[in-house]
Amino acid sequence: MEENDAKVIAVLGMHRSGTSVITRGLQVLSVDLGSRLMPPFEGNNSTGFWEDVDLNDLNIEMLHFLKNEWHFLTPIQSSDVETLSENGYLERAVELLKDKTAGVKVFGFKDPRVAKLLPFWKKVFAHGQWPVSYILVIRHPLSVCQSLAKRDGFDFEKSYLLWLEHVIGSLVGMEGESWVLVDYDCFMQKPERELRRIAEALQLPIDVTGFQEFQSEFLDPRLQHTVYQLSDLLLDGTSPPLVKEIYGALLETATGNAELNTAIRKDTLAQWEREFSRMRSALVFADKLGTQLAETAAQRNALRAERNALSIEQNAWQREKAQLTQALMEKERVAQNLKIQLLTVYQSRSWRWTEPFRRLFSLFRQPK
Repeated sequence: MEENDAKVIAVLGMHRSGTSVITRGLQVLSVDLGSRLMPPFEGNNSTGFWEDVDLNDLNIEMLHFLKNEWHFLTPIQSSDVETLSENGYLERAVELLKDKTAGVKVFGFKDPRVAKLLPFWKKVFAHGQWPVSYILVIRHPLSVCQSLAKRDGFDFEKSYLLWLEHVIGSLVGMEGESWVLVDYDCFMQKPERELRRIAEALQLPIDVTGFQEFQSEFLDPRLQHTVYQLSDLLLDGTSPPLVKEIYGALLETATGNAELNTAIRKDTLAQWEREFSRMRSALVFADKLGTQLAETAAQRNALRAERNALSIEQNAWQREKAQLTQALMEKERVAQNLKIQLLTVYQSRSWRWTEPFRRLFSLFRQPK
């Protein structure tokens, strides 16, 4: 296969970590995000997701094919990648990315599901011979937990484990590759400095005019709903020690207080991966339990809907019954009035006086 001239930049990160903001900022670096972007959604990402609809749809379809969801805690395995490849998804992904990168120098895309599906997408990049660089976006885990609790009702314990799954999976997948680390809170505080750092790391030009437009029209301090310190993780009893260790090391690197190779040594990363992999049986159990709870909730909602429908039907029947009863009572009232009127006639003096004439009249009417 011929080498593709376009360069690809994949933005990785946990859900609710600010990947949308950083991805939008890539336009300042002349990165093409495509023409089919997911529209904004008020109350979720009101300023836009900046995700390619087609790539997002494919990721969702592949996860569903694996009987997986974006919020499952269990990392996908090499066997899952082979399953996707054997069922035509590798060819589909390659062709889709070919279409997205046609006539483009640098194409960037993000979808937090890519962190979960990174082993598959690395196979896609290799198959299409795309030169790839990565941006890993991190955000304080407490902010992520708060956001997921508000949007999805997740317990903090689940969100912390999901954070670990996405971050560790990204770090392992990017090992030996070209990548840059960005902290969302740092980016919001000093966007120009952070964009210049990204531009230098990825060897991309920066558009000063484009940055001014990005800063004035897109960056909104209200997007940064929460700001926590590293020490806040120590006060949260639901946070696993591994979350504190990894986020602390990444934050040191993102803020420039430590070199990447020093903060995240190869043996350190391997240790993090082993520690998380030891949780696999518990994560599988948690996913199964979550699925069962979701199914139970769906059944409960279906029963509620059925009960509501029956209640509506019963109310309609009760209204119809009341209307029929009212109509019957009205007819009975009319009949009773007629009986009273007839009785009054029978008891009247004129009726008694005319009785002989009625008898005579009846004789003439008898058949001969």
